[in-house]
Amino acid sequence: MGYWKSDDPKTTRFWISPELADMYQLETDAGLVPIVDVRKGYLGDAPGQLAANYRNCWETGIAYAVRGGFRRYDGSVLEFMVHGEAKRDEQGRVVKVSGIVRDITEETLALRKLAESEQRLTDFVNTASDWCWQTDAEHRFVDLAAGAAWPSSITMPSVNGLTRRNLPIVPEDVPLMEQHFADLAAHRPFRDLVYTVQNPGEPSRTIRSSGKPIFDESGAFLGYRGTASDISELRRTENLLTQRTEALREAHRLGKIGTWNYRLRAERVTWANECFSLLGLDPETFDPTHANVLAHFLDDAAERIIALQKLVVQTKRTETIDVQARRADDTVGDFALTCKAETDVDGEVLGLIGTMQDISERKEAERRLEVLAYRDPLTGLANRALFKRELASMIDACFRKGSGGALLLIDLDRFKEVNDSLGHAAGDELLTRVAVLLRQELGPKAFIARLGGDEFAVLPERLGHDTDTCEMADRIVSRLTGPIDLSDGEAFIGATVGIANLPEDGSTVDEAMRNADLALYMAKEAGRGRSMVFAPAYAQAVEQRLDLGRHLRHAIDEGTLHAHYQAQVELPSRKVVGFEALLRWSHPERGPISPAEFIPIAESSGLIVDLGLWVLREACNQARTWIDAGLPARSVAVNVSPAQFWNMDFETAVSAVLAETGLPPHLLCLELTESLFVDHTEQRISRTLTALSALGVRLALDDFGTGYSSLGYLTRLPFDRLKVDRSFVDGIATRPEKRKLLGGIIALSRGLGMSVVAEGAERESEVQVLTELGCDCVQGFVFARPVPPDAAPWIAETIEASVAAPSLIPDSQDAHFDAAPIGV
Repeated sequence: MGYWKSDDPKTTRFWISPELADMYQLETDAGLVPIVDVRKGYLGDAPGQLAANYRNCWETGIAYAVRGGFRRYDGSVLEFMVHGEAKRDEQGRVVKVSGIVRDITEETLALRKLAESEQRLTDFVNTASDWCWQTDAEHRFVDLAAGAAWPSSITMPSVNGLTRRNLPIVPEDVPLMEQHFADLAAHRPFRDLVYTVQNPGEPSRTIRSSGKPIFDESGAFLGYRGTASDISELRRTENLLTQRTEALREAHRLGKIGTWNYRLRAERVTWANECFSLLGLDPETFDPTHANVLAHFLDDAAERIIALQKLVVQTKRTETIDVQARRADDTVGDFALTCKAETDVDGEVLGLIGTMQDISERKEAERRLEVLAYRDPLTGLANRALFKRELASMIDACFRKGSGGALLLIDLDRFKEVNDSLGHAAGDELLTRVAVLLRQELGPKAFIARLGGDEFAVLPERLGHDTDTCEMADRIVSRLTGPIDLSDGEAFIGATVGIANLPEDGSTVDEAMRNADLALYMAKEAGRGRSMVFAPAYAQAVEQRLDLGRHLRHAIDEGTLHAHYQAQVELPSRKVVGFEALLRWSHPERGPISPAEFIPIAESSGLIVDLGLWVLREACNQARTWIDAGLPARSVAVNVSPAQFWNMDFETAVSAVLAETGLPPHLLCLELTESLFVDHTEQRISRTLTALSALGVRLALDDFGTGYSSLGYLTRLPFDRLKVDRSFVDGIATRPEKRKLLGGIIALSRGLGMSVVAEGAERESEVQVLTELGCDCVQGFVFARPVPPDAAPWIAETIEASVAAPSLIPDSQDAHFDAAPIGV
């Protein structure tokens, strides 16, 4: 180990210790040596790495460590590890950089030899079988050890110097061997190559072999190394078993009876093909694990089956049970399951075997009466009448036994969009799929009902405490969130759950359902896709929201809505090229209301369509006014809610506003969030966006990376701009992983021909990184906060005149709204 130090970042000489001078074989002058003499001995990219880290240490004080090689005067190569760190004075300035150099030559050599040994062992272990083999670069076998290169079960002279082509391969395997040698020529590893050899006058032998290519340190191909085994007897046994299995399968098909067997403590049940056929399942895709199999059985059938199997194991009697199961096409069938114990010679139970027979026709008449009286005909769940009866019974039991219960109301999010876009048949199919998912998630003991439309209700088996009920509700939300496969496509839905604890939140059926419905309403207002437990304060909160909604309906007419504008600055010129229009509302009694509070109300009430159109017209008017005043033409960006796509002819509305205001279309940028792709079909989105693009309007994908994030949409839809969410920008100056991620996003945008706007930049260091990464524009507090329209031109002039200032605009009364999502 040697030492070095530097007292001046501009010095051309280091001080190095005698030990370091001896390690590097350098001559010193009172311990000093020219830097250039040291660096010219470093190999590869070590000089550049060391120089860059050394400079960075002086500038930032960040310590470093660099590993590499050094060629000494006598021609030998020293493997080293250089460490450097800064020393600061009382004011925190870096006044010295020093460090140590460790000789790791022996350590590196030992590690390299160990790695080679471990790799050799791994090669053999990974392909372990009966015997080992190795070939040279020409694929000729080489002798590893006496008797190790070929099994005694096969009469064969020495194979050393031969390739597999030289072996007595049976004719039918010759094409396979030619393909194998094509793989060898490409140096591809291979596994389970099966071929047959036959010496004259001897039975054929089947060999299974696996191998991988080996290379030297320079990457030169050396040959292959691997293992092989004689599987002749195994192959004959497999063929015989296949014949017998096919005969048995044909018998099952003709008899329309499926057989199954299960080994105790195994994870899967073995099904005959007829079992898959009876349930309409694909043997290639359906995995008959315990959970998957039992999930197809309805009500308490799974529990009854398990109880029956336990009884058979205990008594060794053959038993039969009638159960219902849902087929793959969503139809329900009745089946008779027969179960028998499978034992060994000592009478110990090894597993279970049995049959499954379809008895649907025999059960159909009985079921019709129940469906007509108490079942929802579409989903097979309990209907509203049966649900109310069950809820009344639960409340009564709570009072009689002093126990508790819970009521969960489930509302499907975006169900209307499925009906409107895919049709009512798809909506009906979706409801039946939701019923299946609820049964699978909640099990046979939960009482599940469809109350009507897309509203479901659950009376679960009483759990230990409120947390368990909330966890169950969260599982329901998770299970019903995302794509659900339908016959004619996918439906993207979600779920919101309201919970009422019984009997404290409802001593009657009507009270329990009203309070659960209030909890459901509050969950929807909080953003959907979640669950909430009823609290008495909800009634007051709902009234406050309704009051806020009533005032919001008149906000446009009363003139209490305003549009503020935040500058978008081009990098690296620091020119203001546009503004984003942001909606603000001043309540007549409460004063300024955060967009985070009133935008969800506007979206849930449908007011978002009118508010969005108002902001669009206001922003276009203002941009035209600035142009008429002789100011530079700058674009104006307006956020678009998914509801505007769904509830109006958005393309026509945009065209009308542009004609009315006279704003050139290319100066209008419409920003759309990724939630749009969850709510609507791609066909409608593509049609509308293509029409808007044809008008000359620019399109931006807002909050990229925080929502649905599909590269498919980026490549197929006519977006001009990508807006990177503030979460990707915050911390990029100090966190390399964030910098890499943002660099990847910018590179992706470049590849797709889109410009990039980064939101939420608050520090000049972040702007510097964004500039280095090639970001086109920045929008954030580092340049300006949102301001009223009359202040926007002055903001632009100030920014363009003060390039170096980290923050150009002082905090305003509007500041506490800027971090909230505003929706429009």
